[in-house]
Amino acid sequence: MAGKALRKRILTEVASNGGADWLFDQIASGVTVAELARQYGCTRSYVSRSLNSVPEYAAALSKARGEAADALVEQGLEMVDGLSGASSPTEIAATREKVQWRKFMAGSMNQERYGTRPQSNVTLSIGDLHLDALRKFSADMKRVNSEAEAATIDAEYVEVSDE
Repeated sequence: MAGKALRKRILTEVASNGGADWLFDQIASGVTVAELARQYGCTRSYVSRSLNSVPEYAAALSKARGEAADALVEQGLEMVDGLSGASSPTEIAATREKVQWRKFMAGSMNQERYGTRPQSNVTLSIGDLHLDALRKFSADMKRVNSEAEAATIDAEYVEVSDE
């Protein structure tokens, strides 16, 4: 049952460091669950399962991901600012890829703020709109004519003279 001892150690250390508040601060500042796993000498999924088994920690992790998105964006800015005018094209390309990855992660963690919304293209064809209007007008005229025919009175006419 080495797994249970490790889980107990992880949860005890998190609690002794400050519990949910400490965990929130760590994740919000950009520390990943994978980094926490390296500190504890286990897999990322094991640390994630251990932390998510405590509802208070699970809520802190969830809430901290939105803040972590801000940290990732700030890290990207620092990387770009760190480039000097004498940077090589290779260094610039590597930095661009790192910044793009952080941008993607920020969008994943905080979709509302950093996510890319799908483009919705609307195509309007004036010709199609005009034809639809003519069809509707034609249908309305047929309806009006059929109602008018139904409203006529059939009667016999008698000729009257003034005699």
